[in-house]
Amino acid sequence: MTPPATERVTIIPDARPVLEQAGLRSFRDFMDYAGGRRVCHKRGRSTVRIAIGERAFYLKRNRFHWVEFLKGLVRLRFPVRGALREWRNIARVRESGVSTLVPIAFGERPFWGFETSSFSVTEELYRCQPLDQVLGKELPDLPSPAARFRKRGIFRQLGAFAGRLHGHGLYHQDFYLSHVFLGPGDVLHLIDLQRVLHRPWRARHFCIKDLAQLNYAASRVPGVSRTDRMRFLHAYFGCSTLGFEEKQLVRAVLAKTSRIARHDVKLLARRRRRGEIA
Repeated sequence: MTPPATERVTIIPDARPVLEQAGLRSFRDFMDYAGGRRVCHKRGRSTVRIAIGERAFYLKRNRFHWVEFLKGLVRLRFPVRGALREWRNIARVRESGVSTLVPIAFGERPFWGFETSSFSVTEELYRCQPLDQVLGKELPDLPSPAARFRKRGIFRQLGAFAGRLHGHGLYHQDFYLSHVFLGPGDVLHLIDLQRVLHRPWRARHFCIKDLAQLNYAASRVPGVSRTDRMRFLHAYFGCSTLGFEEKQLVRAVLAKTSRIARHDVKLLARRRRRGEIA
């Protein structure tokens, strides 16, 4: 009988000397690293930002959690190998032509093919900001004509960005504006790829979910208009007028947006009870 697999670590060669400056060499080094600034903490998952010289990295760690494991079993889902999946998803998204994260390292400790703990490291997207912050804080500070012109371009680009992703059979599942970063030259970058699905059998379901998440996020940003949404849709579908099928999809997206809004209220309450957010 083949014994359970042992720990394995993959590091991009040119990043190895930089990570070693912070003492990051082995699987245990990454999983036990106590430095950095905490960015996110959820049940079984955490993310910290690590600054090393002039470069910065995000270390995301996944640990086995009984609650999440049982939730998966109840939903008839096998436990996901988080770091390996994210590593592969980054490659798929980059191949689609959508700009995304730079992968630096990943490691996992599997047991009979199931992940018990894992980590991934990506490099910071320098001089980039989450799109919801740009739309909600930066654009309102610009003179009105300049802000309108820039916002139009961003929504057209966002529509084409989402269309390209879906056109390659990739569905994000957490497609909120906070997971789309705007960089120099107003180039968009997609982050948080751990849950991305590649050509799922219920593609329309996940397409609606992605678009509804974007729509819900946009509804929480002051100044996003109906016209902005139409610019997005025209770019997403690649047409100047929406036909019957496109309108059917839009109606489904609006219905899903309402369900997300109701679910979000309950989710925030649960995360506060667990101490994940203030």
